[in-house]
Amino acid sequence: MSSQNIIKRVFEPTALVGQVSARKYGTTGSFFPIGNVLKLELTHAESEETQPNMTRRGGGAYASLRRVTAAQIEMQLVDSNVTNVARACQAAVHGVESGTVAAEQHTVQLGGKLRTAHMDIANVRVYKGNAPGTATVTDEEHLAVDKGDLITLANSDVTNVVVKTGANLGAATVLTAAGNYTVVNGGSQIQVAADAPGVTNGQAIWVSYQHPTGDLVPAAGNYEVDTASVYVYPEAAGLAEDDTVFLAYDYGSYAVIEALTAEAAELELMFEGLNETGTKKPSVVDIWRVSQGVASSIALLAEKGFSTLPVKGTLVEDPTKTGEDTSKFYRVRKA
Repeated sequence: MSSQNIIKRVFEPTALVGQVSARKYGTTGSFFPIGNVLKLELTHAESEETQPNMTRRGGGAYASLRRVTAAQIEMQLVDSNVTNVARACQAAVHGVESGTVAAEQHTVQLGGKLRTAHMDIANVRVYKGNAPGTATVTDEEHLAVDKGDLITLANSDVTNVVVKTGANLGAATVLTAAGNYTVVNGGSQIQVAADAPGVTNGQAIWVSYQHPTGDLVPAAGNYEVDTASVYVYPEAAGLAEDDTVFLAYDYGSYAVIEALTAEAAELELMFEGLNETGTKKPSVVDIWRVSQGVASSIALLAEKGFSTLPVKGTLVEDPTKTGEDTSKFYRVRKA
């Protein structure tokens, strides 16, 4: 079909689906999809000035002057990814890589939560009194070890494990972990592989390691771990009001979004639409420069249903678009 036939076409009922992509205004790099968008709408606002007709009875308008005062965009975003949320609340973003905390100090309030400095916490240990330290155990002896045995160490949370095996300590050699043993159950036991090639049944092993020191508070009856906190039971058996405790834990990588700390995002948007009815043809909309505002609301909890990010923006003139009949705001291309 020729372009003239497309321009003259009358029958075109429309129900579009498609993907919205964005890049920072003024850049020439790739566009990146922003995810599922339930609503994408362009709106125009105008002012009108009319001149009354005084030449005959009955009045009416003799002339009308209309001027566009604003062009805006409204979107309802489904994917609350880091980029969308950051733009929706004008935020600065930085990442935190996974790591380990050795002694994070807190004061206990029974029935309250100890908020940890990091989120996605795991392997949490609570120590009471003084900050935990580290002790070293050298050549802890375990006699008559067989393949497949589960060996209980004298301490837990052990690290830097070195295992030696042989007929006696003087003749013992270091046992490679791969294929021979693993440290299990919170670092309190060693599981010897059932087919460990480096282990001879009946011989001894000697284990050297490091372990934390301090008054470890058991979790049972005292506390439970949440995503970014430790909840202390009101009737904790091993903890009292105003006890000083130290938390040790691991945490995963995460992103931090600091709301209302950045300027409004200026974006170039591209909508690649496809008509599901009528012509079944594509329709592409290029929006040259959008100043995106903050989301009118950010749903954190809802009784039911999915959360969405409702955002609006203003189309700002793009001075780089020049030439007769060339829009500085947006264009629509239809096949």
